[in-house]
Amino acid sequence: MYEKLFRCEYDRNNFHCVHFVIHASKVIFGLDYSSCFVGLTGSINETLQTSRNTVVKNKRLEKPIEGCIVLMTYQNESSHVGLFFRHRIIHLTELGVQRLTLEQAKIYFKRMRFYEPNLHH
Repeated sequence: MYEKLFRCEYDRNNFHCVHFVIHASKVIFGLDYSSCFVGLTGSINETLQTSRNTVVKNKRLEKPIEGCIVLMTYQNESSHVGLFFRHRIIHLTELGVQRLTLEQAKIYFKRMRFYEPNLHH
């Protein structure tokens, strides 16, 4: 069932990390996270500039919980998003889908924040 997520391909304009989290939440949990990312499903150029607005709508968590949104910041200050699933962050990059432990993610990202999706907007 989840294997098909690993066949997802990155497309800067049509299927980037935000699209992947929305798709993965439907496949894995049967939930639609679209409302958590209003205005963030355009091209990656637009999305990276506005991703921090996402966090206002969702509840900040101290520690990740199953199904939470993981907002990550690269060393160059660009933003990225993934989904916490089975004690790992599943996310889509230009290289494909990856599953990282929190420790592995700390190598790539200078900051990670966790948010419980607010599905009741």
